[in-house]
Amino acid sequence: MRTKTQARVRASLGYGLGTIFVLALVLPLIWVVTTSIRPLAEVTSSPPVLWPQTITFKAYVELWDAGPFLKYFLNSVIISLSTALIALAFSISAAYAFARFQFKGATLLLMVVVMSQMLPGSSILIPLFQVIRVLGLLDTHAGMILVYTGFAIPFCTWLLNGYFRAIPADLEQAALIDGCNRFELLYRIILPLAAPAIIAVGTFAFLLSWNEFLFAFVFTKSNAQTIAVGLRTAFLGQYVNKYDQLFAASIIFSLPPIAIFVGLQRYFVQGLTAGAVKE
Repeated sequence: MRTKTQARVRASLGYGLGTIFVLALVLPLIWVVTTSIRPLAEVTSSPPVLWPQTITFKAYVELWDAGPFLKYFLNSVIISLSTALIALAFSISAAYAFARFQFKGATLLLMVVVMSQMLPGSSILIPLFQVIRVLGLLDTHAGMILVYTGFAIPFCTWLLNGYFRAIPADLEQAALIDGCNRFELLYRIILPLAAPAIIAVGTFAFLLSWNEFLFAFVFTKSNAQTIAVGLRTAFLGQYVNKYDQLFAASIIFSLPPIAIFVGLQRYFVQGLTAGAVKE
Protein backbone atom coordinates (compact mmCIF):
# COMPACT_ATOMS: atom_id res chain seq x y z
CA MET A 1 0.00 0.00 0.00
CA ARG A 2 2.81 2.36 0.87
CA THR A 3 4.48 1.74 -2.50
CA LYS A 4 1.21 2.42 -4.35
CA THR A 5 0.70 5.63 -2.36
CA GLN A 6 4.18 6.85 -3.21
CA ALA A 7 3.63 6.03 -6.88
CA ARG A 8 0.37 7.99 -6.88
CA VAL A 9 2.04 10.96 -5.18
CA ARG A 10 4.86 10.96 -7.73
CA ALA A 11 2.37 10.66 -10.60
CA SER A 12 0.28 13.52 -9.19
CA LEU A 13 3.36 15.71 -8.81
CA GLY A 14 4.48 14.85 -12.32
CA TYR A 15 1.10 15.65 -13.86
CA GLY A 16 0.82 18.82 -11.78
CA LEU A 17 4.22 20.14 -12.81
CA GLY A 18 3.54 19.15 -16.42
CA THR A 19 0.23 21.01 -16.37
CA ILE A 20 1.87 24.15 -14.96
CA PHE A 21 4.60 23.97 -17.58
CA VAL A 22 2.10 23.56 -20.45
CA LEU A 23 -0.02 26.45 -19.16
CA ALA A 24 3.06 28.65 -18.95
CA LEU A 25 3.73 27.92 -22.62
CA VAL A 26 0.14 28.21 -23.83
CA LEU A 27 -1.02 31.29 -21.89
CA PRO A 28 0.93 33.83 -24.03
CA LEU A 29 -0.60 32.31 -27.16
CA ILE A 30 -4.09 32.47 -25.61
CA TRP A 31 -3.48 36.11 -24.71
CA VAL A 32 -2.45 36.93 -28.30
CA VAL A 33 -5.52 35.22 -29.77
CA THR A 34 -7.99 36.80 -27.34
CA THR A 35 -6.44 40.23 -27.78
CA SER A 36 -6.76 40.03 -31.56
CA ILE A 37 -10.54 39.52 -31.33
CA ARG A 38 -11.39 42.27 -28.83
CA PRO A 39 -11.86 46.04 -29.37
CA LEU A 40 -8.83 48.30 -28.88
CA ALA A 41 -10.55 50.14 -26.02
CA GLU A 42 -10.88 46.86 -24.17
CA VAL A 43 -7.26 45.96 -24.91
CA THR A 44 -5.97 49.17 -23.33
CA SER A 45 -8.39 49.14 -20.38
CA SER A 46 -7.03 49.21 -16.84
CA PRO A 47 -7.06 46.87 -15.07
CA PRO A 48 -6.68 44.45 -17.99
CA VAL A 49 -9.47 41.99 -18.73
CA LEU A 50 -8.36 38.40 -19.18
CA TRP A 51 -11.27 37.21 -21.36
CA PRO A 52 -12.82 39.44 -24.06
CA GLN A 53 -16.17 40.96 -23.19
CA THR A 54 -16.90 41.76 -26.85
CA ILE A 55 -15.70 39.60 -29.74
CA THR A 56 -14.91 41.32 -33.04
CA PHE A 57 -12.76 40.48 -36.05
CA LYS A 58 -12.38 44.12 -37.05
CA ALA A 59 -8.61 44.04 -36.46
CA TYR A 60 -8.15 41.28 -39.06
CA VAL A 61 -9.85 43.50 -41.66
CA GLU A 62 -8.20 46.81 -40.75
CA LEU A 63 -4.63 45.51 -40.52
CA TRP A 64 -4.42 45.34 -44.34
CA ASP A 65 -4.87 49.13 -44.46
CA ALA A 66 -2.44 49.91 -41.61
CA GLY A 67 0.55 49.43 -43.92
CA PRO A 68 1.78 47.36 -46.85
CA PHE A 69 1.17 44.18 -44.88
CA LEU A 70 0.72 42.06 -48.02
CA LYS A 71 4.07 43.35 -49.32
CA TYR A 72 5.78 42.41 -46.05
CA PHE A 73 4.22 38.96 -46.23
CA LEU A 74 5.32 38.36 -49.82
CA ASN A 75 8.84 39.60 -49.05
CA SER A 76 9.10 37.09 -46.21
CA VAL A 77 7.85 34.26 -48.41
CA ILE A 78 10.28 35.08 -51.25
CA ILE A 79 13.29 35.52 -48.97
CA SER A 80 12.55 32.48 -46.79
CA LEU A 81 11.87 30.09 -49.69
CA SER A 82 14.93 31.29 -51.59
CA THR A 83 17.10 30.92 -48.50
CA ALA A 84 15.86 27.37 -47.91
CA LEU A 85 16.47 26.28 -51.52
CA ILE A 86 19.92 27.86 -51.86
CA ALA A 87 21.04 26.65 -48.43
CA LEU A 88 19.91 23.12 -49.32
CA ALA A 89 21.83 23.17 -52.60
CA PHE A 90 25.10 24.20 -50.94
CA SER A 91 24.61 22.09 -47.81
CA ILE A 92 23.85 18.88 -49.70
CA SER A 93 26.99 19.29 -51.80
CA ALA A 94 29.23 20.14 -48.84
CA ALA A 95 27.79 17.48 -46.54
CA TYR A 96 28.15 14.75 -49.16
CA ALA A 97 31.76 15.75 -49.77
CA PHE A 98 32.55 15.62 -46.05
CA ALA A 99 30.78 12.26 -45.67
CA ARG A 100 32.22 10.39 -48.67
CA PHE A 101 35.53 11.97 -49.71
CA GLN A 102 38.65 11.66 -47.58
CA PHE A 103 40.92 14.68 -47.75
CA LYS A 104 43.43 16.27 -45.43
CA GLY A 105 41.91 18.60 -42.84
CA ALA A 106 38.31 17.47 -43.47
CA THR A 107 37.50 17.08 -39.77
CA LEU A 108 39.03 20.45 -38.87
CA LEU A 109 37.21 22.18 -41.72
CA LEU A 110 33.88 20.67 -40.65
CA MET A 111 34.51 21.84 -37.07
CA VAL A 112 35.22 25.35 -38.32
CA VAL A 113 31.97 25.31 -40.31
CA VAL A 114 30.00 24.24 -37.24
CA MET A 115 31.79 26.69 -34.91
CA SER A 116 30.83 29.58 -37.17
CA GLN A 117 27.26 28.93 -36.02
CA MET A 118 28.26 29.84 -32.46
CA LEU A 119 28.92 33.50 -33.24
CA PRO A 120 26.08 35.75 -32.02
CA GLY A 121 24.52 37.81 -34.76
CA SER A 122 25.10 41.10 -32.94
CA SER A 123 28.88 40.51 -32.94
CA ILE A 124 29.10 40.56 -36.75
CA LEU A 125 26.29 43.03 -37.42
CA ILE A 126 28.52 46.02 -38.24
CA PRO A 127 31.07 44.17 -40.44
CA LEU A 128 28.26 42.42 -42.28
CA PHE A 129 26.48 45.73 -42.79
CA GLN A 130 29.62 47.20 -44.37
CA VAL A 131 29.95 44.23 -46.72
CA ILE A 132 26.31 44.40 -47.81
CA ARG A 133 26.57 48.18 -48.28
CA VAL A 134 29.70 47.93 -50.44
CA LEU A 135 28.02 45.26 -52.57
CA GLY A 136 25.03 47.56 -53.06
CA LEU A 137 22.62 45.00 -51.59
CA LEU A 138 21.08 47.04 -48.78
CA ASP A 139 17.28 46.86 -48.77
CA THR A 140 17.24 44.16 -51.45
CA HIS A 141 15.92 40.62 -51.52
CA ALA A 142 19.29 39.35 -52.73
CA GLY A 143 21.09 40.93 -49.78
CA MET A 144 18.80 39.35 -47.20
CA ILE A 145 18.93 35.97 -48.93
CA LEU A 146 22.73 36.13 -48.93
CA VAL A 147 22.85 36.91 -45.20
CA TYR A 148 20.36 34.25 -44.15
CA THR A 149 21.92 31.61 -46.41
CA GLY A 150 25.28 32.20 -44.75
CA PHE A 151 23.75 31.54 -41.35
CA ALA A 152 21.78 28.48 -42.46
CA ILE A 153 24.48 26.55 -44.32
CA PRO A 154 26.69 25.56 -41.32
CA PHE A 155 23.93 23.84 -39.34
CA CYS A 156 22.39 22.28 -42.44
CA THR A 157 25.78 20.92 -43.52
CA TRP A 158 26.47 19.41 -40.10
CA LEU A 159 23.09 17.72 -39.90
CA LEU A 160 23.17 16.34 -43.45
CA ASN A 161 26.74 15.12 -42.98
CA GLY A 162 25.63 12.88 -40.11
CA TYR A 163 22.73 11.53 -42.16
CA PHE A 164 24.84 10.85 -45.25
CA ARG A 165 27.36 8.94 -43.13
CA ALA A 166 24.52 6.69 -41.93
CA ILE A 167 23.70 5.62 -45.51
CA PRO A 168 25.61 2.41 -46.35
CA ALA A 169 28.46 3.02 -48.78
CA ASP A 170 27.73 -0.38 -50.39
CA LEU A 171 24.69 1.12 -52.08
CA GLU A 172 26.86 3.72 -53.77
CA GLN A 173 29.45 1.15 -54.81
CA ALA A 174 26.74 -0.95 -56.43
CA ALA A 175 25.37 2.07 -58.27
CA LEU A 176 28.83 3.06 -59.49
CA ILE A 177 29.41 -0.48 -60.78
CA ASP A 178 26.09 -0.26 -62.66
CA GLY A 179 27.34 2.84 -64.48
CA CYS A 180 26.10 5.78 -62.38
CA ASN A 181 28.36 8.80 -62.11
CA ARG A 182 28.59 10.85 -58.93
CA PHE A 183 25.82 13.29 -59.90
CA GLU A 184 23.43 10.50 -60.86
CA LEU A 185 24.33 8.69 -57.66
CA LEU A 186 23.53 11.74 -55.58
CA TYR A 187 20.28 12.42 -57.42
CA ARG A 188 18.95 8.86 -57.76
CA ILE A 189 20.23 7.17 -54.59
CA ILE A 190 21.31 9.58 -51.87
CA LEU A 191 18.66 12.28 -52.07
CA PRO A 192 15.64 9.90 -51.92
CA LEU A 193 17.16 8.09 -48.94
CA ALA A 194 17.98 11.37 -47.20
CA ALA A 195 14.57 12.96 -47.81
CA PRO A 196 13.67 13.24 -44.07
CA ALA A 197 16.93 15.05 -43.27
CA ILE A 198 16.60 17.31 -46.32
CA ILE A 199 13.08 18.29 -45.30
CA ALA A 200 14.31 18.92 -41.74
CA VAL A 201 17.15 21.24 -42.74
CA GLY A 202 14.99 22.96 -45.34
CA THR A 203 12.40 23.68 -42.65
CA PHE A 204 15.14 24.99 -40.35
CA ALA A 205 16.48 27.33 -43.05
CA PHE A 206 12.98 28.58 -43.83
CA LEU A 207 12.11 29.28 -40.19
CA LEU A 208 15.47 30.93 -39.54
CA SER A 209 14.85 33.60 -42.17
CA TRP A 210 11.10 33.83 -41.52
CA ASN A 211 11.47 34.69 -37.82
CA GLU A 212 14.70 36.74 -37.96
CA PHE A 213 14.37 40.38 -36.90
CA LEU A 214 17.76 41.99 -36.19
CA PHE A 215 19.34 41.85 -39.64
CA ALA A 216 16.05 42.56 -41.40
CA PHE A 217 15.56 45.64 -39.21
CA VAL A 218 19.07 47.00 -39.91
CA PHE A 219 19.53 45.99 -43.56
CA THR A 220 16.09 46.91 -44.95
CA LYS A 221 14.00 50.07 -45.11
CA SER A 222 10.95 49.53 -47.32
CA ASN A 223 11.65 47.55 -50.49
CA ALA A 224 12.70 44.24 -48.90
CA GLN A 225 11.27 44.70 -45.42
CA THR A 226 10.00 41.42 -44.01
CA ILE A 227 6.89 40.80 -41.99
CA ALA A 228 8.89 40.43 -38.76
CA VAL A 229 9.97 44.07 -39.10
CA GLY A 230 6.65 45.15 -40.59
CA LEU A 231 4.89 44.18 -37.38
CA ARG A 232 7.07 46.68 -35.55
CA THR A 233 6.83 49.57 -37.99
CA ALA A 234 3.19 49.30 -39.09
CA PHE A 235 1.36 48.89 -35.80
CA LEU A 236 3.56 50.52 -33.15
CA GLY A 237 3.87 54.29 -33.54
CA GLN A 238 5.02 57.28 -31.55
CA TYR A 239 1.53 58.24 -30.39
CA VAL A 240 -0.73 55.26 -31.15
CA ASN A 241 -0.14 51.55 -30.65
CA LYS A 242 -2.61 49.34 -32.48
CA TYR A 243 -2.27 46.30 -30.26
CA ASP A 244 -5.34 44.55 -31.60
CA GLN A 245 -4.08 44.75 -35.20
CA LEU A 246 -0.56 43.87 -34.08
CA PHE A 247 -1.74 40.66 -32.44
CA ALA A 248 -4.02 39.83 -35.37
CA ALA A 249 -1.07 40.25 -37.74
CA SER A 250 1.04 38.09 -35.43
CA ILE A 251 -1.50 35.28 -35.74
CA ILE A 252 -1.35 35.50 -39.54
CA PHE A 253 2.46 35.70 -39.37
CA SER A 254 2.61 32.45 -37.38
CA LEU A 255 0.33 30.43 -39.70
CA PRO A 256 2.88 29.46 -42.41
CA PRO A 257 5.49 28.06 -39.94
CA ILE A 258 2.75 26.20 -38.06
CA ALA A 259 1.37 24.74 -41.29
CA ILE A 260 4.85 23.67 -42.44
CA PHE A 261 5.73 22.07 -39.12
CA VAL A 262 2.42 20.26 -38.74
CA GLY A 263 2.48 18.99 -42.32
CA LEU A 264 6.11 17.87 -42.20
CA GLN A 265 6.43 16.98 -38.52
CA ARG A 266 7.08 13.30 -39.15
CA TYR A 267 9.94 14.03 -41.55
CA PHE A 268 11.25 16.86 -39.39
CA VAL A 269 11.60 14.75 -36.23
CA GLN A 270 12.95 11.74 -38.12
CA GLY A 271 15.54 13.83 -39.94
CA LEU A 272 16.80 15.57 -36.81
CA THR A 273 17.03 12.32 -34.84
CA ALA A 274 18.83 10.34 -37.53
CA GLY A 275 21.25 13.11 -38.41
CA ALA A 276 22.22 13.73 -34.81
CA VAL A 277 22.51 10.15 -33.54
CA LYS A 278 23.54 7.81 -36.33
CA GLU A 279 27.16 7.45 -37.31
